Amino acid sequence: MGQDISLGELRAILDGLVDDLSVLWPEDVGHLLPEGHKPEDLMPGVRSIIIHLTALKHTVGRYRPGGWWNNRYPHVRAVNKVIAGFLAEKGFSSVCPSPQGHNRRTLMPRLQFKPLAFLAGLGWMGKNNLLIHPEFGPRVVLGVVLTDARVEKPDRPILEDGCGDCDICLHVCPVGALGPDGFDRFRCYYRNRWLRRPCGFPCMRACPVGREYDC
Repeated sequence: MGQDISLGELRAILDGLVDDLSVLWPEDVGHLLPEGHKPEDLMPGVRSIIIHLTALKHTVGRYRPGGWWNNRYPHVRAVNKVIAGFLAEKGFSSVCPSPQGHNRRTLMPRLQFKPLAFLAGLGWMGKNNLLIHPEFGPRVVLGVVLTDARVEKPDRPILEDGCGDCDICLHVCPVGALGPDGFDRFRCYYRNRWLRRPCGFPCMRACPVGREYDC
């Protein structure tokens, strides 16, 4: 099947803007995602899923005063705008799922970015329930663009678990949202019920992978 957009074209427009990117096709992931949370549920006719990744450190002060917390989502929206504009110039449509927002009952977003990034070879899923990029560790922000263009896929394998016996992150959560039995998303989301100050994300900062990118 022919491709409408090459990976080289995509990398060229994002040079200096993101740190890594990959592409999936819907047939690669549809059977692995829950009903109602598939790419085609957001964009019927989607033919490619573009996933971009940026180290949090590289967003600091980029759009607003302050650290990565203030800049991570403006960065995702800025990258999405570049990609969407490029696709529109080529005559293709796109949908950019928000990195924010979720179902208040389930705390699940319409489209989960981390499983897509994992399937696209951008990292492995850590015990801290975060994507672990081999260079930047969990200190990253993800964005996703869906399009009806057929974008070239990289020859990129799914990464094996790189955590091994390390379980540092399981012992640092101040509200006990992480443990051997998995991740309690409700306890994490409502953490301020038990904390007098922001938690500081020790689950991310404790990870030894990519520690030099801590910020």
